[in-house]
This record gives sequence, structure tokens and C-alpha cells, in this order.
Amino acid sequence: MFRILTTLNLFLLSVFIWADEFPEAPPFPTEGLILWLDANHIESQEGRVIRWPDHSGQENHLTQNDQPLQPLTTEFNGKKVVRFSQSALSLGKLNGFLSGEQNFHIFVQMRADLQTTGSPRLIDISSIQSEKSYTNKRKGFWIGYEDYSLDPDSKGRLRLGVAAGAEAASSQRAWNGQPQILETIFAGNQRWALYENGTSVGHGRYLGDVGFLGFVGGAQLTLGQHSHSQDPSHFFNGDLFEILAFNRVLNTAEQQQVGKYLSQKLAGEASYKVASKQPVFESDIQPLLVNKCADCHSGEEAKGGLKLNALIDLYRGGTSGPILTPGNAQKSFLFHITASGEMPPAEFGEPLSVAELELLRRWIDDGAMAKEPINLRALSQRTESEHWAFQNLKPPKLPMNMGNHESRNAIDDLIAVGLESQNLTFSDTAPKLTLIRRASLDLTGLPPTPQEIQNFLQDTTPEAWGNLLDRLLSSKHFGERWGRHWLDGVGYSDTNAMDNDQAIVKPAKGKWKYRDYVIKSFNEDKPYDFFIQQQLAGDEMVDWRNAETYDQRIKEHLTATTMLRCAPDDTDQDELNILSIRYYILHRTAESVAQNLLGLTMQCCKCHDHKFEPISQRDYYRFTANFTTAWQPRDWLKPLNRELLLMGAKEVTAIEEQKASRQTQIDAIIEMGRKALRQKTLDAIPEVLREDLLAAQTVAKEQRSDVQKYLTEKFGETFDFSQAQVMPTIPAVQQKEVTAFTNEINQLNKNLDDGWAQSVYDVGSVRPTYILRRGEFEKPGAEVEAGIFSVLDEPTVLEMPQPIGNVTSGRRLRLAQQLTDWDSPTGALAARVRANRIWQHLFGVGIVETAANFGESGMEPTHPELLEYLACYFVEHDRQLKPLLKKIMTSQVYMQLSSVGSDGQAKQAVKLDPDNKLLWRQNLRRMEAEAIRDSILFASGRLNPTMGGRFDDIVNLPSGMVVEAGYSSVTPETTWRRSVYLLNRRNYHPTVLQVFDQPLLIEACQQRDASASVSQSLWMLNSDFLGHQAQALARRIQQDAPDDLPAQLEQLFQYTLGRAIAADEKESCTSAFKNHLMLFKNGGAEDAQAYQQALASVCQVVFSTSEFIYIQ
Repeated sequence: MFRILTTLNLFLLSVFIWADEFPEAPPFPTEGLILWLDANHIESQEGRVIRWPDHSGQENHLTQNDQPLQPLTTEFNGKKVVRFSQSALSLGKLNGFLSGEQNFHIFVQMRADLQTTGSPRLIDISSIQSEKSYTNKRKGFWIGYEDYSLDPDSKGRLRLGVAAGAEAASSQRAWNGQPQILETIFAGNQRWALYENGTSVGHGRYLGDVGFLGFVGGAQLTLGQHSHSQDPSHFFNGDLFEILAFNRVLNTAEQQQVGKYLSQKLAGEASYKVASKQPVFESDIQPLLVNKCADCHSGEEAKGGLKLNALIDLYRGGTSGPILTPGNAQKSFLFHITASGEMPPAEFGEPLSVAELELLRRWIDDGAMAKEPINLRALSQRTESEHWAFQNLKPPKLPMNMGNHESRNAIDDLIAVGLESQNLTFSDTAPKLTLIRRASLDLTGLPPTPQEIQNFLQDTTPEAWGNLLDRLLSSKHFGERWGRHWLDGVGYSDTNAMDNDQAIVKPAKGKWKYRDYVIKSFNEDKPYDFFIQQQLAGDEMVDWRNAETYDQRIKEHLTATTMLRCAPDDTDQDELNILSIRYYILHRTAESVAQNLLGLTMQCCKCHDHKFEPISQRDYYRFTANFTTAWQPRDWLKPLNRELLLMGAKEVTAIEEQKASRQTQIDAIIEMGRKALRQKTLDAIPEVLREDLLAAQTVAKEQRSDVQKYLTEKFGETFDFSQAQVMPTIPAVQQKEVTAFTNEINQLNKNLDDGWAQSVYDVGSVRPTYILRRGEFEKPGAEVEAGIFSVLDEPTVLEMPQPIGNVTSGRRLRLAQQLTDWDSPTGALAARVRANRIWQHLFGVGIVETAANFGESGMEPTHPELLEYLACYFVEHDRQLKPLLKKIMTSQVYMQLSSVGSDGQAKQAVKLDPDNKLLWRQNLRRMEAEAIRDSILFASGRLNPTMGGRFDDIVNLPSGMVVEAGYSSVTPETTWRRSVYLLNRRNYHPTVLQVFDQPLLIEACQQRDASASVSQSLWMLNSDFLGHQAQALARRIQQDAPDDLPAQLEQLFQYTLGRAIAADEKESCTSAFKNHLMLFKNGGAEDAQAYQQALASVCQVVFSTSEFIYIQ
């Protein structure tokens, strides 16, 4: 026992802690302090440091278990130091550091001589995440110096370098053998600063795509070397006295408190420069700005709209917003643009000196003191505009005494005002045949069946039209038709990437769920405000993070946010996962939302105030800030990492346990069979060889005798049989069990695979958003708060809502509430935009023709009172689509003829209003690409009505054609689903859709083109798809009326055009049929085959008519 105690005492004597008392109340601020290492407080063994304790309270203790790499405990001039020489200390996770972008302010008290060779690393802070596809490139920092052979002066100069990226360098040498107090600052948004002994030795920004991308998975820290490296050229050789690290940037007063503390501890070894009097604007700053900046930034022609004559000008700022943030120089654009040397430009004079920069910094950090107070209220006024679209909703006064016109409701009364001003009237009501086809195609995207037409024609009651509309509005195909309109508006694609290579298709896992969500929402007639709120902030409306299981409500809310995943995102590719691409995705997302929901083109104010709209550059970044918590360029998630499994932890656990249970049962059955097969195999080997074979299998190949080599080549190395070999040998009952268990596992795996969605949710923490000068991310200006465009802002701003679960910012939820506040200018604009789009889909053109531009540069509404009426009606009727559609479609303006008559009234109308702006007739409209394809399939009888689920694949042919999968194996039984369920790419659409103007979706589409081109005619004549459908339609009408050509032609016109065939048409079709019949017979076809082919040729002609592809 005595020997054990003696040994223990000796060990305790060899491990000791230098333990001078820490001050009870540190003489400097501790907010944000995450690391405090003091050489007076270490744990060592035999003079080597094994642990350097952290006294910040964050438990960030550094250790080194490898003795040769342990630094030494020693002294310099009587001061205790940790001496590094080919040594390092490390920490696996730096508590208090966030993933993504992380500001920091690090003080290092050190002494080191200039090294003969190498580029030492004093501190290395790198990302924790480590996976095969991961690289630390631009996802960490190092502090040290770099020995550049082409720049001898670089040696010994302090640098703050981005891992494998940009570097910030000081203006003087710090490795000079003398104690130094070094400061490295990262202020976010690529801004850096360096100080030595309290004196600024560098300020600036990392420029281009070599800046910091953000920490991934948190941060790890190493002293004296790169993390996980022993590169001899990167070891730091020198002494460390003390290190203090903050996860924020200190202001001048706080910085000087820390500097004074460190300086006093060194007792004169290193003095820290401390400021004297507090600067004041009028006496200290104004003369400096006038001297350096007045040439460009004064008077009416001040560059960038920025004047610097008076303090109020600094608060007001220029086109890039305010340039002053009192109390925080690091957030002040004025300080950074001068400290980085960008201003004043070289051609206009010398940059600010170090002393002048420090004066400016201290003045801002001290609160931007001035003798005269500033009226800040005058700077916060709302942008005013009299533009009609930016006003609150106001129900119009309906006109009276419009008796000269056939009016069915208030819509007709409002339109009749314009007609009467030109002595015009509505056209006659279209025939019932035209009306049912028009309504069916408008509401479902499919033509009516012959039976539906007959029923409507036979219904002579006044309610017939209303009943027809009700039936069509309740059809499951309604959501497919109107959901497709919405998918255009958000720029939906089944891929995430830009989709630039026709041969390479990268569908996003589960993204089709959003398409199904949209279709379901339209069929349910979900209120528009709830529909918008789900898509902008569904994740903030349900507590999905804490849910053990996901009910349908949670799944729907999370799926809805896929709307914000529609901008092209190529950052899965490492070479494209750069800041410029990340910012592009963020900005495209915000721009798409503004254009789709508000009809505003905000792209033009990304770089400067809008030249034609009351929208400022500041507005652009305020609006964008609503999305930065989910799309934070400096806290980025690649597309694959954003995917969300729509299952709670309990559900996933249950599935995995069920899979494991079934696999265990399979393994047990197979193992029993394997043992039996092994024994059976051994028994089949002659007994005289069996022992030699078993012995050979225990001997290495190169040591076997010739006999053993022969035996193993003949009978195998081992008797370890695979499952495929075992299965045929086990009883049939067990085979069925294995098959059933395997199928169950496969289904469970499919359930997991189908559970993924492309949801959007907040990542990381809330970080500042800055105005980007000239739209360049490496040139941040003033910081902005999330908000709506100032021209739409109400004096009373909605408070930030508290999201369910309390783990997100609430920004997107507040934006959604602003957009659906119908009593505000924002909600009014959103309602007008929605009403206009609905009208556009029924008439081919909106009341405002520029559907994506309701601003001052857009077109004025042709019928402003009508648009106001429709928007108000929409809001008053629970923001539901179907009541408004029925209201419009029961009006005379919708029900009137589209054709132009030959009477005097029609001629006068054409002369006065050739473009039909006054709506004296309905517009003749060509069907969209999807409706054309779907109508062809519907008429041929080969339309598969199955809804929802994974998309149907498409195939690229060597000819350049893009077709549906299964194109080469079409049979009479082959069916095709509706076009909305085809794989939706951004660039390479199925040819049948492409030729009829399905839009490319690099950007969202608010209004489709409807061209008439030669390629459409050529496709109609030569398309194999149309040929297949013509054959199918021919078989269909032959089955309906065998051996009766006139009846077959009658059925052909009923299925395709919804009407009876005219006498002259029957004569032309009969003649064409006979000519083709003769051609096919002469070509060697059998009679039945020739008949069917000739009939198919006539079907293809009817498919190709304008009447088939146009809505009259």
C-alpha cells in the first residue's frame, strides 16, 4: 500500500497546474467570450503541456496526447509561456461557434522569431464535417504568416487566411522576436481587420469566389499547426502567453479594455495603444470627410446619391442605403469602404491614414457623437406613390342603366361602359356546343365526351349552364388544369439543377409531391391566403421538428414550401458551390416570389434604385432578407442535404426495426439452408478426397501442394454459399417466407424512399443581410432588416409572429401574413394580381396585359374598375378560386361568340377596336401544349386518368426528339397519363409540348406565348405520337360502328371536335379515305389493315385542324 501511495504522489507531483488566481471580475467584457487560455493556468506532465484549460466557461479545453507533439511549459523574461516547437494542441469542437458564417475577434499574446523556412500556423479553425465528398476548401480560417518566395516582404507579416482561399495581410512584421498583442477580426460578409498592439495594420474584404463559405458542422481548433496535419512547414515555433476569442466583434471601447488587460499582464513587454478623447462629428469627423470625400459626395450630382456634408447625410445614405450604424463600426459601410482602401479612389487622393481610420472607427463605436441632434424620424417616411396598383382595395361603384346591352351580372355592366362609349355592344351568345367545349377545356383541359354534350344540349332549363359549370368545377381534372397554371408561375421543375445537358437528368427526390399538393389544393379550392402561407412558411406553421410522427397536416405544410425550391440550384457540384451561385439562388427565389405574387419586377433594383418604379435597392435587399434564414449563402446546405424525410423519428425507428426483424428471419432461414447445402456438398465428395480438400482450404494458396490446388480449383475455395445458391435447396414453404419477407423489406425501403420531399426550412441562425453595392456580394453596404417594399408598407408594421416550435425566425411567416393582409396595400396588390391571372386564363390576355408587371412601368388596366371588382369579389368570397371562376363564366362577356360576324355592327367593331380591347367578343385562343396533348389522348381513348405519384419518365432519342418512356414498344393497349405528370425539365421538354410553346423554366412563367409555326405543322404530319393516337382513334370508331364508314366519320367528329360532321366535310373525308385506302392496298397491305390505316390517316388530318387545337 505504501508503494502504491508513493507512486501516486510522485505522479501527482509530475502533473501540475500553474494556478495564479484568475480575477473574480475580468476587467473586460465577457459577452461572447468562448475561449480564454492563459499560460499561467495549464496542466503539464514533466514539463510538457497535456491540457490547456479554457476559462471562458465554454469548456473549450485544448489537449495533446501524443508526447512528441506536446508543447513545453517555460518562461520568457519571467513570464510563463507555452512554447511551441514542432508541437500542437487541438480541440475537436469549438463550443460557441456556429455553423455557417461566424464572426469572431481573437486576441493572441505571442512572441516568435522569424522562421528560417516554412509558413507557420498560429491558429487553425476548420469545419468539423468530414465525408468523402467534403473538402475544407474555403470553410475555415488560419492565423499565421505565409513565406512567399516571390514576395520576400510577406515573411513574418500577420495573415488571416481563408482555408485554401483568400488571405488578409498586415502592413508590418509581427514575427520579430518581441512580445506582441495580435488581433484578427472577421466581421462577417467577407470583412476582416488586423491589429497589432492596438494599432490597425489592415482592413478589407475578401473578394471574389475565394472568400469564406461558412463552417460546416461546427468548428474545430488547433494551435500551432493545421487541423489533422503534421506538415513540417506549418508548425508554429514560438511562445504563447494568452489567447482570448470572442464570437462577435468588439467595439473600440471593449477592444481597448481587453488590450489594456493584456498589456498590463506583460508589464511593459508589449504596450497597447489606448485612445484619448472622445471624437465629435463637427470637430473631428466632418473636416476629415470634407477633405477626403467632398469632391465626389456633395451637391446635387453626388455620386451614388451619397452626400457627406452633414451628419444627416450619413444617416440617410445613398442608393446603397444608410452608411452609418452608430455604436458599431464593423457594421458601418462608411468605415469598411474607407478602411479597405476602396474610397477615396486612388485618382482622387490618398486613402485615409491609419490614425484617421482609427479616429473614424472610435467615433462610430462611441455612438457617432455630435453637438447637434439628428431628427431620425424624417428618414423613416414611407415611399409615397399614387400608382393605382399600390393603393388599398376599394369596391367600385357599379354603373346603372346599361339596358342597351345583354348583361348577365356586374362584370358585364362594368365592361358595357367602355362598349357604349364607342356605340358597341356584346356579341351574341355562343351556341351551346361551343360553350360546353369552351368551358370543359378552360376548366379541365379536356374536351367534353359525346354523352356530356348530348346531356347539355337536352337540358333546356335556365340552370343548365350553371349546373354544367358546377360539374366541371368539381371534376378531379380541374386541379390538373389550374394546378398547371400555378406551376408555371412558380417555375416548377422536377429537377433542382439548371438542367443544361440533355443527356443527363437529375430528378430531385420527391419533388413531385409539390405538384400533387398544388393539384389537390386547387381541387379542394383551398383559400388563397392559406395556400400562400403554406408555401411561404409551412415549416413555421407546424411543430415538425419535435413531432414523433408526421400526420397529414405536417406533411402537407412541409411539402408546400417546395415552392421556394424552384430556382435552379447547382451547388451539389463542388465547383459550383460558390458564393456567387449561392447568392444567385437566393436572389432568384425572392425575385420569383415578388413577380408571381405581387407582379413586381424587382430584378432591376438589385444593383441600383429602380429607374422606373418606386422601388429602391434597399427594398430589394429588405425583401430578400425574408428568405435569408432559409437560403443563407454563408450557412449553405447543398440540395441533397436540404432534402427532408417526411417522417417523424418514431416512424423511422419503427420501419428500421421492422426491416431488421424481417432480415433476421431471412438470415436464420438462409443459414439453416446454407448448413444443409454445405453438408450435402461435402457428402457428395469422395471420402478419400474430403479430408484433403478441407485441409487445402486452411492453407494459403501459394503454399498448397499440387493435389490441394487441383481439389480447390475443382470443388471451390470454400463452401460459403450465397443466398441465391441456397434458395432453390430449401423447402417451398421457406422459399415463400423468404420471398414474402424480402418483398416486405423492399416495400418498407420504397416507403422510406417515397417519403422524401424538397422542403424549405430555416438553417443555422439569423444573420445580417446587407445591401450589395452594384449587386456584387463581395461589396456589402448597409445592413437591412427583413420587410416588404416601402411603397407598400403600412405605418403600423406587423409584429414578427412566433413560429410554432420557436426554432425559426418567423420572417417568411410574417411576409406571408403581409401578402395576405387584404386591408393593406400589399394584400390589395396580391389580390389584383391573382384576379388578373384568373381572367388571363379565361380570355388569353389579362385586364393588365403585363401579367408579371403591375408597377408603374407596366401597362395600365384596360378596365380598372372591373379589375378592382374582381379582386374585391375574390377577397369577399373567402379568397377561393371557384366562386370567382363561376362569376366570370356566367357573364355575357365570357359566353359571347369569338367569331366576327359579317353585319355592320361587327364591321364597325373591327374598325374601332381591332384588338378587342373593349371585349365586344370572346377571344379565339389556342390551347396550351398540355391541353393539346391531353385532348388528343382523350379523343383516342388512350388517356390514363391515374392521378398523382412519381412522374412518368421521358427519353431523349438520337434524332433530338424527346418522347415518353415506352415510345418504342407501343401496343393497342398502351395508355399515357396527362402531361402534368410527365417528367418536368427546365430545358428539354417532350417534343409534343415543346413545339406548342411549353415554356422553358430557367425562370418562372406568368404568361405563355402561343405561336403558330411551321414546326407545329411538321409535327402534326410526321409525329409518331400523333400517328399512334390516330391509329387508336381509328380502332375506337371502328369498334363503335363496324363496317360503316359514314357512322365512323360521325363518331370521329364527335370525339375530336364535339359536333356533327357537315355534309361537305363528310364528302372530303370520304374522298380522302378512299384515296388512302387505294394507296395502302397498292402498297401490299391486306384489306383490313389498309382500311384501318386509311381511317387513321383521316383521324390524323382532323387532329391537325385549327378547330381541334383552338378554343372558340
